[in-house]
Amino acid sequence: MARGSIAKNNVTEIIKNAFGTDFITVDGSKIYVQANDGGEKVQIALTMTCPKTPIEVSNKNNNTGFPKSAFEDDAETTASTSVNEITPQEQENIRALMERLGL
Repeated sequence: MARGSIAKNNVTEIIKNAFGTDFITVDGSKIYVQANDGGEKVQIALTMTCPKTPIEVSNKNNNTGFPKSAFEDDAETTASTSVNEITPQEQENIRALMERLGL
């Protein structure tokens, strides 16, 4: 069994439960869901990988919107430092994307 297989299956189940009837399918390493795009449902493909170099985490809070038990047994975590720093251009791209998605 490949590294991370059990964790990926657990995350898939969490996503299935979170999206309910908007969950579509799993195809290889992609999870397909649908979401409202301003009155029209569009498909979103989420790709799961197990990174070779994990990011560091701190046990402060969980900004996922899910109960901590959905992702962690004992502690809530968020990324605190990344091995690869995000550039100002990438931060601007993320901000613009979140604005367009209404997040």
